[in-house]
Amino acid sequence: MKAKQRIANPSIKEPIIERRISKEPPLKKVVCGLLLGLLFASGWTWAQEALSKPAVSPGQQQRLDLMESKGVEASLTILPVRLGGRPFDRVTEVIGLFLEKQGLKNIELGENVFDPATRTDLQGLATAVGEFVKEFPITTEYVMYAEINGSRETGLNELRSVVTDKEGAVVWTDLQTPQDEAFKGLKSLDPMSLSVLLVQRLSPHFGLNEETAKAAKPGKMAAIMDERSGMPPENERTPLPARQKEMKDSRQKATLKVFPVRMGGTANTSIAADLAKMINDEGLCKAVPAKESLLLKASQADPNELKVLWDLAHEFRDYAKKNPTDADYVLYADYVFNPQQWKQGFVHFVVCDRKGEWVIVDMQNSHHPDYQSTKPTSKEGCNKLLVKRLGGYLIEGKDRP
Repeated sequence: MKAKQRIANPSIKEPIIERRISKEPPLKKVVCGLLLGLLFASGWTWAQEALSKPAVSPGQQQRLDLMESKGVEASLTILPVRLGGRPFDRVTEVIGLFLEKQGLKNIELGENVFDPATRTDLQGLATAVGEFVKEFPITTEYVMYAEINGSRETGLNELRSVVTDKEGAVVWTDLQTPQDEAFKGLKSLDPMSLSVLLVQRLSPHFGLNEETAKAAKPGKMAAIMDERSGMPPENERTPLPARQKEMKDSRQKATLKVFPVRMGGTANTSIAADLAKMINDEGLCKAVPAKESLLLKASQADPNELKVLWDLAHEFRDYAKKNPTDADYVLYADYVFNPQQWKQGFVHFVVCDRKGEWVIVDMQNSHHPDYQSTKPTSKEGCNKLLVKRLGGYLIEGKDRP
């Protein structure tokens, strides 16, 4: 049985952006921030027990040393990771991607879901994982099971991890709670931060370090994430910088038609009119609000925000190609915001040229500097952020992180 969980939440967070694992990668927050919200919404609960950390036997130490000696060539199956008691393939994939980015070359995602049944001590959990591996053999040298636990009242407050070899012999175990120094060092207690913590603690035992990360190549995990993201092939993305330069060079004469902004399931013409005025006031180009209404159907609720963006971009490109305009460029914006919490939301926009080809495909959420400086909690704030981003593409010297 393969663990499949779907999440629907408008407060989508975090893009897929490459960054060192030793820092805090925004990717995990794109996928995992939503998972935490879903768990609280569904009323999950799993109280923490006081657990002891087992001592490492000489035999286990030998197995641990052997695994480390294999380095990046070691092969690992990651069993579906449990979050709040439930298996989530998205968390499993993120952990796999982080390990791959650290240099581990041979990673598989297990399809069989391990159920710890009753809560046991860490040693008991490790033994149970070993028995599971014997019952459901793996093709890799090693297998990892992890779970992120907590309660509705306390939030996430425990990370348990087990690695066995293909025979089910325990190789590595780890328990992290608020009493541990590494846990105390987390900036936030969310699934992404705990996933990063897991990878940080496990990586040295696979011989992974800064040098292996520099030499890492995109592999199976990256391919899975690319598929999740809905990103177009590289040959479709490559022309964008040249088209952006062309728009930048011609901006003082270029006309930009601004379509009604998609917000709250509606096409808002008044926001588009305000946006066009702001663009003109900034002197970015000659913006005019579109006379025609357009409400694109691409979902805002996929747990992968990058896919939300590119689904919108594909649909708008198709529309622009089928409906030629007399403007040099056309813009479609998509807003989600929470008036009480600026971190929950996003600002996406797509610009196509007269031929309907992509020129700009831009995504902003709470993990981007421009979003953080703007903190949009209203349509006006979203407009302000979009104008700032557009200016970064069109005016020399403006920042566009």
